[in-house]
Amino acid sequence: MHTGLSGWGASLAALPEFVPPPNGWAAVLAAHQRRKAGSSRNWTIAIAAAGLAAVVGLAWQLQSAQRDLAAADPSDFDPGIVASDGVRAENARLEMLLAAIPETRVMRGSTAFTLSQLEDRLAVVDDRLSRVALEPNAPEHGERLWRERVELINSLVQVRYAGMASPL
Repeated sequence: MHTGLSGWGASLAALPEFVPPPNGWAAVLAAHQRRKAGSSRNWTIAIAAAGLAAVVGLAWQLQSAQRDLAAADPSDFDPGIVASDGVRAENARLEMLLAAIPETRVMRGSTAFTLSQLEDRLAVVDDRLSRVALEPNAPEHGERLWRERVELINSLVQVRYAGMASPL
């Protein structure tokens, strides 16, 4: 084994001479172009698959939230919460309307976003309603939350109906 730079030079000089194949550089460039074209196609497929997965996931979440909302029984809340009969009757009427609107499989992104925001706000109100009996001013606070719930369900009905009525 050689030591130092002169030893390496001697080892390299002892190697057989390399003769490149004919059209070698053209073959390297062609292989590079094939890999580059395949790579961009793979990225396009990957991006399309990710987009499809996101849309399917969003649709699944919306359907799940709609099923949960349709299955929710307003009487599940604490009966100690005071809400006027008119507010509860309007809530029940809107729940029936919402359940009667057929689910849309395809919708605009803005409509899906709006529905998602309304459903999230409704979940927060429902959570607050389930806890309001523990508050010292429960009757007044409960009535306000029931009115907010009715407004949110009314908005959901309107957005779902508008989404169903208007073509993409």
